[in-house]
Amino acid sequence: MPKKQVITKSALVPTILISGGAGFIGSHLAEALLDNNARVIVLDNFQTGKKIHVKDLLSNKKFALYDVDINEGIPPEIESVDYIFHLAGVEEYLYSKDYLNLESLFTNSLGTKNLLDLARRSSAKFLLVSTIDVYQGRMSQLYLDKYFGITPSEENKFSLIEAKRFAEAVVWEYFKTHGADVRIVRIPEVYGPRMDLSSSGFLGGFIKNVLDGSSIEIYGEGTEKEYYLYVSDVVSGLVKAQFNSKTKGNIYSLIPKDPVSALEIAYMIKSLADAKLSVQFKPGITDFKQQLKSPDTFNLKDLGWKSKVGLKEGVIRTLEDFGYSVNTHAFKPIKLVEEKIKESTKESKEKVTSLQGIVREKEKASEKKLKEPVNFFRKYKESPIKVLRKEVKNEVTQIGKKNIFSGLEDKLRSFKYRLKGDFGYVPSVLAVIVAAALVFIAFPVLSFLFSSQRAVLSLEKAKVAVSKMDSLSLKKEALLAADGFNSARKSLRRVGWVFSITKKTNYLSSYDKLLGSTESFSRSLYSASVAIKPLENTLGVLRPDTQEVLNADSFIEAKFGISEAKNHLSLAEADFSGVDKSLFPEKIITKLSEYEKATALARELFDSGYTLISELPQILGIDSEKKYVFWFQNSSEMRPTGGFIGSYGVLTLDKGKIKNFVIDDIYNPDGQIDLRKIAVTPPEQIKNFLKENVLYLRNSNWDPDFPKSTKAFDDLYFKITGETINGYLAVDLDFVKSLLKVTGPLYLASYNEDISAENFYERAQYYSGFDYKEGSSDKKSFLTILGSKLMERLFALKSESYSPLLSQIGKSLDERHLMIYFTNNVVDKLLKEKRWDGSLVDTPGDYLFIVNANLGGTKANYYVENKMTYEVSALTRDGLLRANLYLDYKHTADDNAWPGGPYTDYVRAITQNGSKLTGAKISYNGGVESDIFKGITVSKEGAYNSFETSFKINPGESVRLILSYDLPVNLSITKDQNQYSLVWQKQAGTGSDAYVFSFSPPFGTIVEAKSSSLSESGKLLESRGIFQKDLSFLVLLR
Repeated sequence: MPKKQVITKSALVPTILISGGAGFIGSHLAEALLDNNARVIVLDNFQTGKKIHVKDLLSNKKFALYDVDINEGIPPEIESVDYIFHLAGVEEYLYSKDYLNLESLFTNSLGTKNLLDLARRSSAKFLLVSTIDVYQGRMSQLYLDKYFGITPSEENKFSLIEAKRFAEAVVWEYFKTHGADVRIVRIPEVYGPRMDLSSSGFLGGFIKNVLDGSSIEIYGEGTEKEYYLYVSDVVSGLVKAQFNSKTKGNIYSLIPKDPVSALEIAYMIKSLADAKLSVQFKPGITDFKQQLKSPDTFNLKDLGWKSKVGLKEGVIRTLEDFGYSVNTHAFKPIKLVEEKIKESTKESKEKVTSLQGIVREKEKASEKKLKEPVNFFRKYKESPIKVLRKEVKNEVTQIGKKNIFSGLEDKLRSFKYRLKGDFGYVPSVLAVIVAAALVFIAFPVLSFLFSSQRAVLSLEKAKVAVSKMDSLSLKKEALLAADGFNSARKSLRRVGWVFSITKKTNYLSSYDKLLGSTESFSRSLYSASVAIKPLENTLGVLRPDTQEVLNADSFIEAKFGISEAKNHLSLAEADFSGVDKSLFPEKIITKLSEYEKATALARELFDSGYTLISELPQILGIDSEKKYVFWFQNSSEMRPTGGFIGSYGVLTLDKGKIKNFVIDDIYNPDGQIDLRKIAVTPPEQIKNFLKENVLYLRNSNWDPDFPKSTKAFDDLYFKITGETINGYLAVDLDFVKSLLKVTGPLYLASYNEDISAENFYERAQYYSGFDYKEGSSDKKSFLTILGSKLMERLFALKSESYSPLLSQIGKSLDERHLMIYFTNNVVDKLLKEKRWDGSLVDTPGDYLFIVNANLGGTKANYYVENKMTYEVSALTRDGLLRANLYLDYKHTADDNAWPGGPYTDYVRAITQNGSKLTGAKISYNGGVESDIFKGITVSKEGAYNSFETSFKINPGESVRLILSYDLPVNLSITKDQNQYSLVWQKQAGTGSDAYVFSFSPPFGTIVEAKSSSLSESGKLLESRGIFQKDLSFLVLLR
């Protein structure tokens, strides 16, 4: 039996479900969404929908049609979607079929619930289409057979209104109880191509009369009014409400400006007929009349929506769609003519915009010039329009566009002579002095304050633009800031003579240099904006479903932009070096310190950015295909580079696009080692503890230096696959958790679970280890599905999420939950400088790196608490530094149940070259210390010494390991060597280990300066906390 296609949402293209999608409105919505490259799933039972409406869509590969009744449930093959439009039942009352009453009630109750449950499982956005008539209603107080009205049309209409009220209540309950991402859109009577002419509104009947060539029949007086909306305007409003990020929990009523009466529409349609038709009045079908209520529309401005198609234009389009030739030259009723004049523009069918974070396109409008109206009944003379010129105080104009003090000197001169004539000589002189003070002091000062404040505001906006990777906004705001600081600087110099008179030229110099510095800094951001563009486009290029391609020229342009930015930044730094901070108020001094840090950060980013921009096209495979291997390291089974490599992934990039990304169980390629008899000798520790005589990929990360471990993996992987790998990335559980903090929970339909930052550790352990057998697909499936969902969500992130995403990635790199190494790329130098490549840190001072390796085959690290205490002191006159290292491990598990078990650890204390071990002891459960000095293995790790040993503890037990050693002689404190420095490197994959560091200076020395993280207590300097990133300490003595 062939396997049914399973529908799941994807980040590569938004997946949208439309219930009732074969109906009049739904089919138009489906077309519009498909035109915008969305994947559309239509559910319809064809009670009111018609297959002919969607027949032409079936050839589209992104369209799927299900003939189902949503009251009975959602097809099981639809696992997840991004968006749901619930239109089913909205057109029920439009048709005079008695059996639809019950259908509409079920569709708006059971059907609504089923769709809301799907939305919850999928974390999808849900939109219910309701009716503005929910404000109306009619129920019998006496008879069930006339419960909703006397006529069939009344029953259909008011039963649907009741159904829609209930549907809205269900949506409200899901919003209140479950926090569902829902919104409601209420619509009026809808007309347009494909409309059913037997609708309850009088417009459908009138159009039918015209098409049949019969008289236009008005029932009753024709004074009842209705709101009518053309179908393209409805589609536009639905899309805006669904894809706007701020519509959650809101209700929107889509209506045109004014309702129209049956009488108005009848005569308007009559004028469009190509034959002479009469208008006939007939008795009303019912005596029931309900006043039309205008819904609240104040929040439509938040959508940026308004109706575009006028009633007459919409009717013409509808008639023409039915094949009717409209008489466009016929007489127009005066009221319609006057209303026509009020419309300034007429816009054609609006294009659907902004699907899942795609930038909104400007709506296209075609303006139609209107002729002057003719008043056939009376002539009137318009009263002349009087234009009053108002003087506006404190008028603010854009910098560089207009001189706000233009003509002021002439006005003051005129004012002076008026004063002279009115008050005599003395007052006029006084007035001149006041005027001069205003011109030469007050106004420049005000201009200075205004311009500088405006520039600072623009600079703040530029900072936000950088965080969002918004190159256009950055360019605009940086330029405004630069012009503002330039204007402020000119205004300051106009009052420079005041500083000279008051002998405050040092103030003028510092203020001037500060403004010059900020102007240059702003111009550096302006130049750097061009560098953001290729980075801004990279996500779009990477997605395989887009047509975007990698543009090498944009990267070349970006390099020049960064070079120019660095030049401007150098000018900013030079000017700022001449600023005397002590001349500024305390509040400003704080801001200056922040600005100084910002320039330093900019320098670092420009330097790094230049290297990255230069090499990024090659990394993305612009010239040739590139492959990168991901290690998924389980830190609950600690290994030297951060955890056991349980799974791995291969990412293939070609010309900037993701060609393939495959996640596999590490045991699958390892199985080929045995089959092909590939014999590579493993490290002795692997032989002795794991009893394995050949090296497998899963154990290839034995070297604590990540690049060296990747070399071991790379050599072995090439022998297995013959593939050349261009780079390696190692990630652990903490890194994935940090991404989940940005993306939010991911629903995995295959496991019927939400995976969040809070439960990720526990669920990852469960699916990767419980009852696990080598070569099984359980772990592979979980990581594959999770990785796919995570990538989908990352691709779908909006610009406001870029800043927290980059922040989490930077934090993971600093804390070594993410490590990157390229096999042959100049970016490696940058990664090493940043300590992001996972290599051993180079330092001439003291060095310490504790490396633990779980060789017991359990996930015991999940339960083991570590504490490291490092004490350095000088007890002899020669200044030789001695160290005591205390490593405490406590197994907190209650028993050996999964995922715990005994903890077998091989530990290495990597120290500076020349360190000499003087003692080693071990103590279990706080008992007697045993001497293990002779059992310590001393070896080399790169340029450093390594002291190594092993131990095993069971759940509930603890152990303390004590190593004592002398630091190298060249680090001794002497007259010529009066400082101590330490780099304490953090092991990848760890994040909750406690540490204590203390330093006791030699007798007779005084601490002159120290790292801020060191606290001083008497002669002892100390730092303690949680080991989250590399620690660096410096102490200067005298």
